[in-house]
Amino acid sequence: MAAQTTAFRVRPYRSHAAAPREAGDLSIVMTMAVVTTPAVLAAAALRPRSKGRG
Repeated sequence: MAAQTTAFRVRPYRSHAAAPREAGDLSIVMTMAVVTTPAVLAAAALRPRSKGRG
Protein backbone atom coordinates (compact mmCIF):
# COMPACT_ATOMS: atom_id res chain seq x y z
CA MET A 1 0.00 0.00 0.00
CA ALA A 2 1.45 3.31 -1.06
CA ALA A 3 0.78 6.41 0.96
CA GLN A 4 -1.08 9.11 -0.90
CA THR A 5 0.78 12.43 -1.02
CA THR A 6 -0.74 15.83 -1.47
CA ALA A 7 0.97 18.70 -3.19
CA PHE A 8 1.26 22.04 -1.48
CA ARG A 9 2.92 25.31 -2.40
CA VAL A 10 6.13 26.22 -0.60
CA ARG A 11 6.92 29.91 -0.30
CA PRO A 12 10.53 30.95 -0.91
CA TYR A 13 12.58 31.56 2.20
CA ARG A 14 12.73 35.27 3.14
CA SER A 15 10.97 36.40 0.00
CA HIS A 16 10.35 39.86 1.48
CA ALA A 17 14.11 40.50 1.69
CA ALA A 18 14.45 40.23 -2.07
CA ALA A 19 11.84 42.91 -2.71
CA PRO A 20 13.38 46.32 -3.46
CA ARG A 21 12.73 49.05 -0.92
CA GLU A 22 11.14 52.33 -1.87
CA ALA A 23 13.33 55.44 -1.93
CA GLY A 24 11.80 56.96 1.22
CA ASP A 25 11.90 53.84 3.40
CA LEU A 26 14.37 53.52 6.27
CA SER A 27 16.16 50.25 6.81
CA ILE A 28 15.35 48.30 9.96
CA VAL A 29 18.81 49.12 11.37
CA MET A 30 18.31 52.85 10.85
CA THR A 31 14.83 52.71 12.37
CA MET A 32 16.20 50.92 15.44
CA ALA A 33 18.96 53.53 15.80
CA VAL A 34 16.49 56.42 15.50
CA VAL A 35 14.22 54.89 18.15
CA THR A 36 16.90 53.61 20.55
CA THR A 37 19.41 56.48 20.62
CA PRO A 38 17.14 59.12 22.22
CA ALA A 39 15.98 56.58 24.82
CA VAL A 40 19.56 55.72 25.79
CA LEU A 41 20.56 59.39 25.99
CA ALA A 42 17.50 60.23 28.09
CA ALA A 43 18.20 57.36 30.47
CA ALA A 44 21.81 58.49 30.86
CA ALA A 45 20.77 62.12 31.45
CA LEU A 46 18.11 61.21 34.01
CA ARG A 47 20.30 58.77 35.93
CA PRO A 48 20.64 59.71 39.59
CA ARG A 49 24.06 61.12 40.44
CA SER A 50 26.13 59.30 43.02
CA LYS A 51 27.20 61.36 46.01
CA GLY A 52 30.93 61.55 46.56
CA ARG A 53 32.41 59.97 49.67
CA GLY A 54 34.42 62.29 51.81
